[in-house]
This record gives sequence, structure tokens and C-alpha cells, in this order.
Amino acid sequence: MKWFFPALIGGLPVFALLFSFNLLCKRRAAKVKTPFTEKLLRPPGESLREKIALLDEQISDKVVMFIFICLGIACLSYSQFEHLQDRGVQIVFGVSLALGYGVCVFYGIRLNRLVHLRRNYHLGFLGERAVGEELNRMVAQGYEVFHDVQFEGRPGSKNFNIDHVAVGPGGVFSIETKTRRKQVRKGYNSPRNVVEFDGAFLKYPWGNEDFGVRQAQENAQHLAAWLQKATGIQIKPVPVLALPGWFVERKGRSDVRAVSGREICSAFPSANLAPVLHANQIKQIAFLLEQRCRDVEVE
Repeated sequence: MKWFFPALIGGLPVFALLFSFNLLCKRRAAKVKTPFTEKLLRPPGESLREKIALLDEQISDKVVMFIFICLGIACLSYSQFEHLQDRGVQIVFGVSLALGYGVCVFYGIRLNRLVHLRRNYHLGFLGERAVGEELNRMVAQGYEVFHDVQFEGRPGSKNFNIDHVAVGPGGVFSIETKTRRKQVRKGYNSPRNVVEFDGAFLKYPWGNEDFGVRQAQENAQHLAAWLQKATGIQIKPVPVLALPGWFVERKGRSDVRAVSGREICSAFPSANLAPVLHANQIKQIAFLLEQRCRDVEVE
């Protein structure tokens, strides 16, 4: 146990620093408050940002645990190094070492999964940010744009969100964003990021999928039912699927408008066409959407 006291003396400053820092942060937070008196609107990708923040905490916890386990293994090895000639010590040391490495592998696998999930969330967050920036251009055309609109799920299903909702003279648009990485592998490394849309499936270089298409349709249907119940206005929102970073080749007809991130504004009808919604209807729908989206706490 001669290693115990040196390790304790070396570790005390670290624990003292962490404890003092945490205590000072709490005291400072108790003495001040933000000047804002109301909640803020949800920005693009707010749900993903919240998930990323939660994952960051979990990753930090796993990293700390991994470090402590490694330190424990090192201390165990150091303390028993001089007694390894004893058969009983060898057995206890071997079992302890195996358990320690097993726990390290377990936390390593969990940590790898969390990091991979965080990368996917971050990619989705960037995609929603990019599409949100393009949608802001529609404000000059008389549209109100809302991001990350939260909805309660149907009985037996989880809550969900619609990435972007735009309401203006051309109607209501329910926009789903799907961001996919380009796979750089033999046979897949195309000079252009091209995805074909045949009206039902998205055809990526590595395969087909319809998840984004179905989700855009379901979101638009749910939004239509909610608007009719809340306002009495019977309107069919246009489902839009935005694929930032990809060129979209449309080769089939569909009620879903699949576009790239850059051409998202082309999904809206021309300003020269007769308006679908009048000013009072736009104002009424926009008010409801704002009430639903203004829930970001400012601390």
C-alpha cells in the first residue's frame, strides 16, 4: 500500500480544484440572472443541439470513468508487482486485471457508439442550419419561417418535430431535412453528389431508401390535421424534402418536392401566381406556429 499515499497526495489538488470550480460557478449563477423576460424561438436544429449537449455530458462521464479505471489498473499493477512470485497473488492479480480490461472494453465500446451517434447528430444539425439559412431568403417574399416545430406523437408513438415550416402567400410548406455523407469508397467516389428521386425512392450511389420521403409526407399530414383543428382552415401543406450537399435529379412525379439545400427556395411557387392564403390566414397560422416554437429557455 506504499503507493496509496503518494497517489492520494497527487490527486488531492485535482479534486480540490474541481470542487472549488463547481462551487464558484453555482455561487456566481445564484447572484445574477439574464435580462430576458420571454422565451426565444427555436433556431434550426434546436432538437439536435439539445441531443448533442446531452451526448457531450455522457461522453465526458464515460471518458472520466475510463481514465479512472485505467489508473486503477496501473495502481493495482504497481502495488502487486513486487509480490507476483506468490501463486495466490498471481491468481488475484490476473482476475483483477481481466475484470479491469473487460470494463475498459465495455466503456470503450459504449464511448465509440456515443461518439458515432454524436457525429451523426452534428451532421444533421449542420444540414438543418444550412437549409434554414436558405429559407430565410423567403422572408422577403412574404413568408414566415419557423424551425424545429415540436409536436406530440400519436398514441403509442414518440414526440417528433418538423424541421422547418414556412407559411406565406403560396401556402404552408412542411420541410424535412435529410443530410447524408458522401461515401468515399471504391466504386462510390463519384465526382458529383447526385441522388435520383423517382417519386417514391431516393437513389443514392450506395442504395435506395424512402425513409425521408415517407417522413415528409407524414409530417405534412399531421401538420394539416393540426392546423384544421386549431384554425378551421382546410389547407394541404406541401411536403418538401431537402437534401443539403446533394444534387437532386427528379425522374418521377410525387406530392413530395425533393430538392437540394441550395434550391430549397425553388420549391415555393412564383410570387406572380394567385395567393393560396390571404394575409389574415397567414397571420393566424404564423401566430400558432410562433406560440409552439417560442419555448427556448434563456438561463
